[in-house]
Amino acid sequence: MHHLPSTTALRCFDASARLLSFTKAAQAVNLTQSAVSHHIQALEQTLGIELFDRDRSGLKLTPAGLRYWEDTSTVLHQLQRAAVRAVSGDEAGHRLNIAVPSAFANFWLMPRLSSFVESHRDIMLNLTNRVDGENAFNSNDDAAIELCEGATPGIDAREVLSLVYQPYASVSLIERSGVAMEANGALSVDGLIYLLSNYSLIRTSMAGGWAAWIKVAGLRSASLAERAEQGPVYAQASLALSAAMGSIGIALLPKYIVSGAMDTGQLVRLSDVGWKANRSYFLRWPATQSSNPALMRFEAWIASQAEAEAEMPTRG
Repeated sequence: MHHLPSTTALRCFDASARLLSFTKAAQAVNLTQSAVSHHIQALEQTLGIELFDRDRSGLKLTPAGLRYWEDTSTVLHQLQRAAVRAVSGDEAGHRLNIAVPSAFANFWLMPRLSSFVESHRDIMLNLTNRVDGENAFNSNDDAAIELCEGATPGIDAREVLSLVYQPYASVSLIERSGVAMEANGALSVDGLIYLLSNYSLIRTSMAGGWAAWIKVAGLRSASLAERAEQGPVYAQASLALSAAMGSIGIALLPKYIVSGAMDTGQLVRLSDVGWKANRSYFLRWPATQSSNPALMRFEAWIASQAEAEAEMPTRG
């Protein structure tokens, strides 16, 4: 037998919904200041605590209000998703919203995605953009692919792609430098040091990557270590790739980004030494979403696709 919730529980549930409404009110052009104030007062009366400090600059959450928001926000977002699915009917249960960084989507996910779509025709998969390092779930996200260190409290994770970084440059940059490639297509150590010392070392969102790679490669040079922190920053790996192909400088990039440019001869790998980053791409989802059958099917599919980049020779 299913028991109906108590009146007190329903009132608290309604109070929580009011708080969610308030957070959206700041962006709603059709909600007046008096209406917002009414929502706040009703919420505080229901809970019997002050949630906001009021001064001339506006409203600020009290410590009690902040704790309440942190404790209820995840549940309220789940309520919002459940309401959408209930109103939309059974079909909504087969919709899946995944937030994905653009570079990962374009260079890794999209070339493989047709196999998921073909074998799971009953699932409508929606992809939205996620910036690398932005590890916060939107209320409409069922899951996200993030560049991070894995699971966190309340968030489950499946590693999708580990990242091994190597240096790449365009053919025209190498020709312009006058550095000669050896018969097997490799660079001498002196040639490598010359390139790294005379051309911009393009940095990405993987902070400290160049310094770590230089150390692993055994290039113990104070001047190189200093240059590692001075190159231009292209926050997205796709931008760094374009910069390298445009002969702007030398980029430190993972294999999945450069494979196409390598195949067409637009880029040359300057060293076989690779540095494995301490962050990987993970599929992450709130633990409460583990009962979502569409998400679990996507997780099983991406796990079958997730062959990490081959380990590169390292020394140091």
